[in-house]
Amino acid sequence: MTINKREIFLIKRKIAIYSVMINIFLSTIKLSGGILTGSSALLADGIHSLSDVAASLSILIGIILSNRKYKAFPYGLYKVENLVSLLSAFAIFFAGYEIGREVLFSEIKPMKSLPLALVVIIITLITTFIFSKYEQQQGEKINSPGIIADSKHVLTDFYSSLVVIIGIIAQYLNWFWLVKIIVIIIILFIFHSGFEILKDAIKVLLDASVDNQTIEHIKQILNNHPEVIRINSIQGRNSGSYKFIELDIAIDIEELDKAHAFIEHLKKHILDEVEFVEDVVIHFEPAYTQLRIAVLTDEKNKICQHFGSCTNIVIFIIDNGHIKKEIYKNPALTLEHHKAIELAEFLKHKHTKCVITKKLPEKSIGPKLLKDFNIKLIQTELTDISQLDITKINC
Repeated sequence: MTINKREIFLIKRKIAIYSVMINIFLSTIKLSGGILTGSSALLADGIHSLSDVAASLSILIGIILSNRKYKAFPYGLYKVENLVSLLSAFAIFFAGYEIGREVLFSEIKPMKSLPLALVVIIITLITTFIFSKYEQQQGEKINSPGIIADSKHVLTDFYSSLVVIIGIIAQYLNWFWLVKIIVIIIILFIFHSGFEILKDAIKVLLDASVDNQTIEHIKQILNNHPEVIRINSIQGRNSGSYKFIELDIAIDIEELDKAHAFIEHLKKHILDEVEFVEDVVIHFEPAYTQLRIAVLTDEKNKICQHFGSCTNIVIFIIDNGHIKKEIYKNPALTLEHHKAIELAEFLKHKHTKCVITKKLPEKSIGPKLLKDFNIKLIQTELTDISQLDITKINC
């Protein structure tokens, strides 16, 4: 099921609002619980949640801004979402620092109320775990780096709450050394999560290539179009939830209007088939830039007057002033019927631009077939192929 841009925006905004509300709730109960119970770990986690409120607000602002259109930003503000992911990464680093500073370097005082502290932290564990999984699922569904980054951020709250619950029990039992060891381990996990978000955001901001799966999908679409003779390059970049693709291909269409029509068709195909692609820019060139002139000859190497029954096909290839000659047997000679059609198809397959013959009979279907294949017919009064000046042939 394809999700349109409006639906993506509404989902992002809804999740971001939920995130702000949940983080305000968590920071309030943690700070209140820390003050009432005397738990330094719970108080530190409350400070951590305050940084989460700021990060969630930045996510919400980034989502709203990235949906706006401004003349000064013709390619959109999608990367605002990646900038917000960057801020989220730094918020994670700050949270790790706060936990370490508060638990490792502050004096731990006796607990006032163990049951209340445990109730607060259990509510925090349940809330953060459920919301993190929900947010990650929705972020992957709409391909939102900002939402995915925030889900990882919320998951660090779950990990820090594990630290806090151990810290609460350890504080009650005066096992402070155990608290410090576990805090160090969890801080390493927190910094790793922040680094992954930071790395992904920087890659997008520096226009790193899109994923290989997207590249292969586009390549498969191109290969399914016989008009695409050669793929010179496939490049792409991410911008927020969306991907921008740039193609350089060679196509077997010489007429400009038909080429443009095909390119528009190809672009629409890619936009319909590949998820989260915002735009496709296609540069194209004719597959064959050489001029190919075919001369139909009989068994005596004279210019032939009978289209389908000519013995040989001499193709002159003109490329940057150089002339090369290729000689083929007429593949239609062994056929009983439809010789002219077979020969015309062969000439088309060889990318012939024009064909030279003696003046053909009025009933010959050769001229009509060549016209259908966009091949120019030149009928000459000359008899011998050596009399032709190929360089002066006007195709």
